[in-house]
Amino acid sequence: MPKVLTDTQLAFWRERGYHPGSRVIPAAEAAAALAAIDEWSARTGRSPKTLRGKAHLLLKTLSDLVRHPAVLDVIEDVIGPDILCLESGFFWKEARDPGWVSWHQDNTYLKLDPPVSVANWLALTDSHEDNGALRVIPGTHTLGTLPIKLVEDADNMLKIRREVDPAKAGKTVDFASAVSVELEPGEMSLHSNGIVHGSQPNMSDRRRVGFASVYVAPNVRSLADGPSLATLCRGEDKYGHFELEPEPREDFDPLAVAAYDKAMEGALGIYKSA
Repeated sequence: MPKVLTDTQLAFWRERGYHPGSRVIPAAEAAAALAAIDEWSARTGRSPKTLRGKAHLLLKTLSDLVRHPAVLDVIEDVIGPDILCLESGFFWKEARDPGWVSWHQDNTYLKLDPPVSVANWLALTDSHEDNGALRVIPGTHTLGTLPIKLVEDADNMLKIRREVDPAKAGKTVDFASAVSVELEPGEMSLHSNGIVHGSQPNMSDRRRVGFASVYVAPNVRSLADGPSLATLCRGEDKYGHFELEPEPREDFDPLAVAAYDKAMEGALGIYKSA
């Protein structure tokens, strides 16, 4: 029996490749998490935009979010009771921020076998069409890996500025069918690693902050070069495809930072914090 999602919602997920949203934490709890990140940023002079790749190994607040029981209950409904977190980080847009995310599929860089993962997008502020909400193209998770091109635009928030190539994808991708995934603080959406997704700039006077994390079942392995590390968030890992990461006891816990540094020797090195 599912813990959170209904049979109708699970059918929607399987057919369309995304879940449009569930409340997992109170708005006040989302605001408290955001305040903790703001305090860290003010104290250190570092931008939260640098927290990408495996941010949950660096800050205790983010470690707690990827392990949050209410979040994991939703993830469990999709991938089962044994849950690994591969990646986490912010998609952070200030008011009137020109940052955007090109149309892409996650597995073009995750390189998973089998290519099955679920991305959680947790809203710490409201996320609506006017401030640059996540946009998805329903059903594209069934199309396999699509051809890409590189986009030379400094405002593209992807570290590898790839984009599904409309000229080569042809009529298989109906870009006009894209929908905005609108969320309130404390709500989360899910999207498959195969769905084509992206976002537009923030045209509002509000900031838009989303904390994203990627989860897999332990039977999945990474085909990317370099070390493969993951955080066991729930259940057990009977496969051993990933080296398991420690849980930070505090911000920048030395053991967790060492795991972070090791992970950055591989494909996630593009995200290494300055």
